[in-house]
Amino acid sequence: MLRSVMIPVDFSKESDLVIEFARGLGALGVRRVVLGHVVEATGMEGPVIAAKVDKVRDKIRDIARRLSDAGLECEVRVATGDDIARELLAIASESHVNGVVTGTHGKGALSMLIERSVSEAVVWHAEVPVLLVRYDLLRNSRDRAALAADFARQMLVSTDFSSSATRAFMSVLDLPSSAVGTVFLLNAVDPSLRGTKRSAQEGGAQFQLRNMAKMAEEQGITARGVVRVGDAKRVILQEANERRVSGIVAGTRGAGPLQEAMLGSVSMTLIRQASCPIMIMP
Repeated sequence: MLRSVMIPVDFSKESDLVIEFARGLGALGVRRVVLGHVVEATGMEGPVIAAKVDKVRDKIRDIARRLSDAGLECEVRVATGDDIARELLAIASESHVNGVVTGTHGKGALSMLIERSVSEAVVWHAEVPVLLVRYDLLRNSRDRAALAADFARQMLVSTDFSSSATRAFMSVLDLPSSAVGTVFLLNAVDPSLRGTKRSAQEGGAQFQLRNMAKMAEEQGITARGVVRVGDAKRVILQEANERRVSGIVAGTRGAGPLQEAMLGSVSMTLIRQASCPIMIMP
């Protein structure tokens, strides 16, 4: 369960939107929030760095009060370094949080070839679940805190039955039952399969999804298995749009380099295109 999370803060308008979103995290079981910031100190003298860190810490404390007012316990952590993603992950590790919450611009493929966004770099290297929400979704939301609180109300869990996907499913079972509505367990069958191979794949997927649904129901969670034939990225996005889901949970790492690359491709596509917040499980 996401008892504690780290949220990067950079004092931008977008960062402020994520703080408003975070006010609703208590509904998902979050009790403790660590606000992290990285001061880029390249070429600065020690006293200058110290003064800048103190100034930043004071600014973040003002932000922390907004989350405290929402019933969340807040801590402030400031690091220095030139690799922002790496330093943020270090803050998460040293703070012993079990999740990261961040916004993302949802950069396209071309811009990613030039420069990977900090949020997506965090997703790729994080050892804990990462809950992401695109800034355009936040800007267009009337109630950003509700966007977080309602994350599990109508949820889609993508699974290929890998260890990463299994951890994603188990994380759903750990959410407060009061926050979880209906969970759709989705498996995408390889469209290149034909005849008996496709039938066997579909049959095996249906069997495993039924077992997962039973596990969910034992936790008081309503779950439905869904098998679709097609490219995983397209299938997941189509299913999410048709069912108007409030949140998506997916794994990002596989058993080998090829599978991991494929899973990473799916998760990154979801981050950039899904119409709801997404939790990515390492």
